[in-house]
Amino acid sequence: MTTTSVLRAADAVIEQAASDILDQGYAVVKLSDLDATNLHNAISTAVRFFERPLEDKQAHGSTDHNYGYRPFGIEYSISPDRPDMNECFTLWASRLDLVPNAEDISDLTGSFLSWRDSLAPLVGAVLDRVAQNFGVDAAPAFEKASYLQINYCLPTPPERDLLQDKHEDGHMVTVLHATAPGLEVYVNDEAMPMLPAADEVVIMPGSVLTALSGGKIEPLYHQVRNHCLGEGERQSIMYFVNPEIDEPLFGWIDSADGQRADIREHVQNAPSMFGLPPVEAL
Repeated sequence: MTTTSVLRAADAVIEQAASDILDQGYAVVKLSDLDATNLHNAISTAVRFFERPLEDKQAHGSTDHNYGYRPFGIEYSISPDRPDMNECFTLWASRLDLVPNAEDISDLTGSFLSWRDSLAPLVGAVLDRVAQNFGVDAAPAFEKASYLQINYCLPTPPERDLLQDKHEDGHMVTVLHATAPGLEVYVNDEAMPMLPAADEVVIMPGSVLTALSGGKIEPLYHQVRNHCLGEGERQSIMYFVNPEIDEPLFGWIDSADGQRADIREHVQNAPSMFGLPPVEAL
């Protein structure tokens, strides 16, 4: 393939993803071979980390559970008495200094940053194309306020039907890949199973994109069904994309009174509905 044809193919992927977000409320995107390799290297490296003893993992978690390792029981989708049935690892922006003892897990953080470097240009191009549909030149900058998270599933009794209850993520978009069934997205108020292929990710709008678009793009509600898998048999890796909020952030469409609302408070406080600290640009 020539350079020109590669660029045309990439443009076609971006155009289709933006169109799908606008028309059907989500997009499934096929990755390049290099990007798919970065994805699976991040997952396999994280799995080796999660297989360590609990005390080893806890050495790499912040006291507020926002950076690095997050143990089971902290994060929930609706109610604290129904925690998400997984443990996590998160990396915000490029801020390795926020992950305790990050120098001891450079294989994990390095694989995460490589995957982030694959995703960020794709996400930026797709969101810019979406923004242009609303007469805006480009979407807000996001890299300093966005983070990667991998969820490592834990054994769950069959009476718990969902590993994660129905929710929307509260971000601009979430870019997700899962290694096993469980994810269900709500389309026309009905839950639809969604399992991306090994070289695919799903782009799911959140309520920040809803606010930016004046309600034209609805948040994609989703849940994770319990298929009674064993520990570590399912991983999902997400890029939670938040706009940077160090300046006023206005919607793309005038409100009924002809004004454009500053939506920074919504962006900053959305994580509180999951028991997490607020968003900040790092």
